[in-house]
Amino acid sequence: MKLGQRLRFIRRENQLTLKELSQLSELSIPYLSDIERGVVNPSVDTLRKVAEAYNISVRDLISGVEGLGESSNTDYPEGFQSFLKKYETQYGIDDDWKESLLKVNFRGRQPTSSTEWLELYLYLRRILSPKEGNK
Repeated sequence: MKLGQRLRFIRRENQLTLKELSQLSELSIPYLSDIERGVVNPSVDTLRKVAEAYNISVRDLISGVEGLGESSNTDYPEGFQSFLKKYETQYGIDDDWKESLLKVNFRGRQPTSSTEWLELYLYLRRILSPKEGNK
């Protein structure tokens, strides 16, 4: 299931209209519609707002969302490979984290450098695992 399909499914499962979700998430109706139709890719902050509207985690929100097939190291976007080389062992970045990182945009785009990927990872880790992030 693609992200937009998953978001539409959850909204309908919760018996909400786009207008109601818009009010709960403080996101515009056209923007939410564009996300559901796959016209735009939401940022991490947008996913967080939608997840909060449903009282679930971002991880639960994107659970079951398919990528564009199985990725290999050669399929990784710019900077991701070097990010993994530097930080995968240090932070224990598993396949679930890799999948989550590759599905979201940060500040309206996908990171391009190892440093930006680290910033995204630490941000997601903080909002998805607050207790873990406070160590």
